[in-house]
Amino acid sequence: MEGKERPVPVPTSITRRYWDSVNAEALAIPKCGDCGAVHFYPHALCPNCMSPNLGYVPVSGNGTIYSYTIIRSPQPAFKGMEPYAVVNVELDEGVRIMANVRTDDVEKVRIGVRVKMIYEQSTDDLKIPQFVLA
Repeated sequence: MEGKERPVPVPTSITRRYWDSVNAEALAIPKCGDCGAVHFYPHALCPNCMSPNLGYVPVSGNGTIYSYTIIRSPQPAFKGMEPYAVVNVELDEGVRIMANVRTDDVEKVRIGVRVKMIYEQSTDDLKIPQFVLA
């Protein structure tokens, strides 16, 4: 890969449980113990009711493309990957998550297409959620 190193997430005390679930290839997302709302990305408080009473629930990783963009002229850290698709996927459990779609044909990426999550090794100790066309 040319250019800069590809950036990787740095888990924090707030996001650690999420990243642990990704590394275990068993995606789990926050759920409020007070109002019952599920949400993504992990926060310290429920974005619906502001409660700190958060737990995690497993989700399938299956969903439908809600929106997308095709990157044909990337930032230096992603040079050599183009073209690639970045998608906002509505998971079957009702939350949206953003990631790349791993495909040899980005022209197949469209709103409404079904996808499933895969887990890509990014560093020795961190996996990244990605999607493939279902």
